[in-house]
Amino acid sequence: MSSPERLNVLLSRARDALIMIGDAETFMNSRKGKELWERFMALLKTGGHIYDGFPLKCDRHPNRHALLCRPEGFDEQCPDGGCLEPW
Repeated sequence: MSSPERLNVLLSRARDALIMIGDAETFMNSRKGKELWERFMALLKTGGHIYDGFPLKCDRHPNRHALLCRPEGFDEQCPDGGCLEPW
């Protein structure tokens, strides 16, 4: 994805949210589109939209937050889709 038009389509198709999972360095070190991805990632970083894991918030306990960094975290931190606190 080296053209600005394709990045525009990627962003404009997201209705409620856009979740990208991967290594930002891979995009920023690509042969084509390097400058485009560097600017985009810098914009995300400036806005505080880059995380070291998948951020979660419990619907029942809004003050409970978790950052899942590996797949096992779903079972460990949010079993049954909630949090570790009793319902």
